[in-house]
Amino acid sequence: MMLAVFAIFFFASDILHNIIYKKILRSKDSSALSAQIVDREETEKYFYVNKDSNLKGGPNISAAAYLVGDLNTGEVILAKNQDEKFPLASVSKLMTALVTKEISKEDALAEVSKGALETPGKNGGLRIGEKIKILDLLYPLLLESSNDAAEIIAGHFERDTFLKKMNQEAENLKMSLTTYEDPSGLSPNNQSTVSDMFKLVGYINKKNPELLEITTKRSFSNKKHSWSNISQFLRKEGYLGGKSGYTDEARQTGISLFSLPLGDQNKNTGNRPIAITLLQSKDRYRDVENILKYLKKYIYYGGNLDANTDWVAEKVGAPDIREPDFVTFTFLGDMMLDRGVKNSVLKNFNNDYSALFEKMELLKDSDIVFANLEGTASDQGADLRNLYSFQMDPAVVPALAGAGIDVLSVANNHVGDWGRMSFVDTLENLKENEIRYTGGGENSVEAEMPTILEKYGIKIGFLGFSDVGPNWMKATEEQAGLLLASNPRFEEIIQDASRQVDFLVVSFHFGEEYQTKHNARQELLARKAVDSGAKIVVGHHPHVVEDTEIYSRKDCTQSSCMGYIAYSLGNFIFDQSFSAETMQGMLLNLKLNKDGNMTIKKDAIKLNKAFQPDTVIMGKKEQIEFKK
Repeated sequence: MMLAVFAIFFFASDILHNIIYKKILRSKDSSALSAQIVDREETEKYFYVNKDSNLKGGPNISAAAYLVGDLNTGEVILAKNQDEKFPLASVSKLMTALVTKEISKEDALAEVSKGALETPGKNGGLRIGEKIKILDLLYPLLLESSNDAAEIIAGHFERDTFLKKMNQEAENLKMSLTTYEDPSGLSPNNQSTVSDMFKLVGYINKKNPELLEITTKRSFSNKKHSWSNISQFLRKEGYLGGKSGYTDEARQTGISLFSLPLGDQNKNTGNRPIAITLLQSKDRYRDVENILKYLKKYIYYGGNLDANTDWVAEKVGAPDIREPDFVTFTFLGDMMLDRGVKNSVLKNFNNDYSALFEKMELLKDSDIVFANLEGTASDQGADLRNLYSFQMDPAVVPALAGAGIDVLSVANNHVGDWGRMSFVDTLENLKENEIRYTGGGENSVEAEMPTILEKYGIKIGFLGFSDVGPNWMKATEEQAGLLLASNPRFEEIIQDASRQVDFLVVSFHFGEEYQTKHNARQELLARKAVDSGAKIVVGHHPHVVEDTEIYSRKDCTQSSCMGYIAYSLGNFIFDQSFSAETMQGMLLNLKLNKDGNMTIKKDAIKLNKAFQPDTVIMGKKEQIEFKK
């Protein structure tokens, strides 16, 4: 398969009407490409159109290596370090799935072994000794990236033999720089290049497209299990499937396929099947977003058409790919998916937790989605028999990831209901599904550190505190646990965190249940947080919506000592149907500008009888300028 890379610089629009651009042969770095003008009669496939004559290089990408190519033609559109090897992480599972599909019989059964379930990162919800269709295992493998499913499959075919088949398949596909040492991607010796990854997904797309179709499903259920899709791109327009991965060695990796309007609708070349492969990314979602914006603005599949900017703007509806100077947030209320919610999911949604979020498409519009997870999500530990004791099925975690939730607070009064073991397992489940958390950690050092996300060059920090215990669950130097608001270093922790970021969000589990007005204790803590460096304060625990305020210290003259406080966001998912107030909450939508000013929109969210977030009542936008 011939790979080619193309690029041009932008010329004046009157010239563009009369020229087309010649293919540039394969290059290892898109920034090194040059342009040549050729005769008008020569027919080409791709054109790079730059509306900005000062634009140099390609999109802004954090990944050490990436490749963008057309799945139908095999053409490479953009590439960087395309032949450099890096660890694959869970992207390895695409080859595992391919080999499984090719060698497994339709109704073949595999037995779940103890050894497979002991694989680090297991999240398939399988049980020792149960028998399951091998082809059904493709669903936890590809939807939830289940490592135990990968090992069950490999073990069924004799693990060493299966790995040989994986490497033989790579050789057959001329993936000369690819090696597999395990079926899951946990091994750092599972390595490949973005070029080889492109070859693999191109082959799957043509020969086994049903594997990619699996990765576009919201969920899948058989008689015993339900698995949810954790993909960040699931709800994105034009998404055709893919697979992502993460380990400390690999960082973030991914293969993402999209149908993009890069061609001429009248010539039946309008939508093109595009593959994006990434290795060693710091922010996979942002990298893919930047590539998509770049493609839609600057590139079209032109055939013998004039390469002019008017055509691109008209046919593609090109967006502005310049990074915004603001970050958008959606803050959600309390989420508890046990007890009545668990029963409802079983009864109404065939045990599919992702169905709870099917009416929440609006979450994908925010850069960062934050919520409080009321309890643990684990199958470990022992019930301590509190008056109310919550432990959610681990299956809720991939459902949360698939819904687009980025950061969770684990600082609340129910995370100790099943003991410290359950709490630790919850942290691991969140990590495995690439959901960040705050408010606790594996020790006091982690618990007190801010969780930092960077968006568009803006560093956002998150800290979570519980003011309602349980005090015995506080994090220590040697034990996992919570960050408590009673910590004697409370203000110092916030100050230290604020110095590490551009803006700090502090979350509190505080207040009195079912009270619609905040109390003196809430006010004291929230205002101290702002005084210490927080820009945004959000509260949980009362289970009803409370008031908000714009606060600034009396002696403050700078925007740095001013902040926005939402004392309680109420419920987002909870089984408290005894009042109208507990069956609704606030969706706090916030746009934070680089200068610290904000736009606030307080939407109301109502739950239906199945405890599913259902109706959104839009609020009015409020402009907040932190100036005196």
